[in-house]
Amino acid sequence: RNYYRRIEVKRRLKIKKNVIPSIFTLLNLFFGFMAIITAAQGEFQKAAWLIIAAALFDALDGKLARLFGVPSRFGMEFDSIADMVSFCTAPAILVYFAYLQNLMPLVAAVISFIPLLAGGGRLARFNVSQDETPLPIFIGLPTPAAALVISSFILFSFSVRNDLGDPRIAISLMFGLALLMISHIRYSKIPELGNGRKAVIKLIVIVLMAVATVFWREYVVFPGIVLYVVWGLVNSLTQRDEIEVQIEIDEGTH
Repeated sequence: RNYYRRIEVKRRLKIKKNVIPSIFTLLNLFFGFMAIITAAQGEFQKAAWLIIAAALFDALDGKLARLFGVPSRFGMEFDSIADMVSFCTAPAILVYFAYLQNLMPLVAAVISFIPLLAGGGRLARFNVSQDETPLPIFIGLPTPAAALVISSFILFSFSVRNDLGDPRIAISLMFGLALLMISHIRYSKIPELGNGRKAVIKLIVIVLMAVATVFWREYVVFPGIVLYVVWGLVNSLTQRDEIEVQIEIDEGTH
């Protein structure tokens, strides 16, 4: 009797643990939805911060699932749906209202559709690769990183120039990010605790960046995320053979 009671208690605890990562994913989805509303209302800085908030919750949900030992197919699919809203749809609408709404409606819609198209393809490819063998890296620029570049560019421009920034730069960034999302450029994942000295160093850098963001906010986010994008591009091109070997080793351990 006590045995079955313990089993029931463990089952209930597992259900509660399953819910926690999904709550963070839900918050990601909610903030992305709010970013769409605020962008449509012309509150571009607020929309940019909402996208950044969504990215923060997105970074935590998967880590919590692994920490509690409750990763699931449902969690992965829910996360992709939330990412499609927060990091594909929200940036597309933000770009449309911030930079393109004075163009012909069809032209503006087609241009602003680019991050949504590239991000959707990127997420679909990621889900397929997870079905086969989870990789230790991202193939193509992650959609949250691309969304952070666009949103933080707006915040940085307001801090430096007190406006949205040069539309030509914003559109160029958007096209470049779209190409990186659908590319096969390798980008490192946020390291887990206990994965070696390099992982710990990366985590320390991330923590320092987070602390700096609290104090300098707009001046830190944009340079920091651009550094991640450029570093991944350079690292992938200069260390391709080493990365391929690492992937083969990791696949051989599954």
